[in-house]
Amino acid sequence: MRTTGPTDRSRLIAAAMQKIPCDLTIKNVKFVNVITGEIYPACVDALDGMIVRVRMEGEETTLESSSVYDGQGAYLIPGLIDTHMHVESTMMIPEQFAKAVLPWGTTTVVTDPHEIGNVMGIEGIKFMLKSAKKTPLRQYVLAPSCVPSVPALEGAGASFTSKEIGELLDTPGVIGIAEVMDYVNVVKNEQRMHDILEEGLKRDVFIQGHAPGLRGKEMQAYADAGPKSDHECRFAEECAQKLRTGIHINLKSSSMTDFLKEQLEGLKDMRYLDFVSLCTDDVHAKDILETGHLNRVVRKAIKLGTDPVDAIRCATLNAAREYGFSDLGAIAPGYVADMQLVKELDGEQPVAVFAGGRLVAERGSYIPSEGEEEKKQYSFPNTMNMKQITSAEDFLLKAPQDAQDSVNTNVIVCKYNGGPFNKAVLEDLPVTGGLVDLSRDPNLTYVAVCNRHGNDDKTVAVIRDSGLAAGAVASTVSHDSHNFCVIYKDPEDAYVAAKELCATGGGITVVLNGKVKATAALPVAGLMSDLPVQELAPQVDKVIKAICDVCGGENIIPKITGLALVVVPGTLISDRGIVDGSTQEFIPVFE
Repeated sequence: MRTTGPTDRSRLIAAAMQKIPCDLTIKNVKFVNVITGEIYPACVDALDGMIVRVRMEGEETTLESSSVYDGQGAYLIPGLIDTHMHVESTMMIPEQFAKAVLPWGTTTVVTDPHEIGNVMGIEGIKFMLKSAKKTPLRQYVLAPSCVPSVPALEGAGASFTSKEIGELLDTPGVIGIAEVMDYVNVVKNEQRMHDILEEGLKRDVFIQGHAPGLRGKEMQAYADAGPKSDHECRFAEECAQKLRTGIHINLKSSSMTDFLKEQLEGLKDMRYLDFVSLCTDDVHAKDILETGHLNRVVRKAIKLGTDPVDAIRCATLNAAREYGFSDLGAIAPGYVADMQLVKELDGEQPVAVFAGGRLVAERGSYIPSEGEEEKKQYSFPNTMNMKQITSAEDFLLKAPQDAQDSVNTNVIVCKYNGGPFNKAVLEDLPVTGGLVDLSRDPNLTYVAVCNRHGNDDKTVAVIRDSGLAAGAVASTVSHDSHNFCVIYKDPEDAYVAAKELCATGGGITVVLNGKVKATAALPVAGLMSDLPVQELAPQVDKVIKAICDVCGGENIIPKITGLALVVVPGTLISDRGIVDGSTQEFIPVFE
């Protein structure tokens, strides 16, 4: 699939033959050829946003380009391609996200907007497509396959069937089907998932996978169904098995999870890595501002022992090949002129970044194009609809009527026995005045998930080892249906948190003793802000510090945002109940 290109290729031919000048020459560089793995001195000429030629040392041109950039001996590598990510997880709208990541060398991303899809449906995805067009960052969208992720287990703001997927696949800018998370029903050949996959198969588009822990015959069946990639390997052998199956592995290091070391361990004996690329999945604004974007994954892979050129190739050429992009991922004639200059092959911030042959970032700063729109204030609808929450009483955990002094309760234990997943464990908890009483055990807290899309559903349960010592921490970023999720000691604080996020249009807030300590407002679907990263990151940082104050120094945002992700193994909680993610069955709060 050609991603872009000039209207007149005869101009590229004429420039290559030195009959007309190029727009840009980058000279005096150590050229990294990701096709051959070589590094050698060269100059690169570009015209109309495309590479015209790569000139070896000593090979001159008779016509000087309109602009010449001196690389001063730096390495020249392709722009990075993130193969799987959610812009919403950065908490920035697409145009602000682009301005934040281009200075870090990311020039192309393939995004799954299922976060906003779960809140606002197709209209939300159309907003993402429109906003994405306002900067030089190439943002390709995949049609969300799981809105909601498992319809029987949770309530969302929209529901996508094969009809909606087909409509999205016929929309310009949408290039495939996003991560197929409902792997249990894919393997069962459930009709809804079968029909959704069929929409992609009959159009011959890319179908992205999501299958944590899946192995053996189930993994083979999943691959037979159509998904061709996976970014959810948690163990070395799992990574190796999937690669042997022909699944394209997306190595990741995100703000929420990081199994890169284990993933690389699973690849150490593999002779070929052509089916390996890199992704960020979920990375927050503060992390982008301070440590980067996809370059963070490149940097960590190199520190873990990966050859630097191999790491860069995974983040460029391999990524382009995964999606069938025929003119991205390398610096060669006929390829898009997405390039970056780096002092060392170490994943640190580039000196300069070019997108489509234009200098878009230099020394860590984004360079807007002439006439590019300045930041403007947007008006977004408030998507917080929680009419079922009217008082603190809604956050009480009432014991069954026949309970006397205690009741057997399924407690969600965080990271059970040090593993990666939560687990429900039966505990006999005291009952006081008809309510489950947690006051005698400091490691127990309440957790509630409330539908915020106009449905009255809510679940109140108990969680162990959440990290919360006092107050309440609440978020409307709650993968993937993004209902209101709160961990709390005091129901009054939980109610104050609910009122605060309803007023701001969503976000993350911390409440202690009935007062709001800090809030990061995310008025765009309760997921994003229209602020630039330089303004948003300090707000998020303030909330994180407030969270750490009530959690003994621990940032529990990853716990909260992942608690309702009912398509991963372990015990989760949705607005409809406690869920066993492996079997996709409900677990009663009380036995």
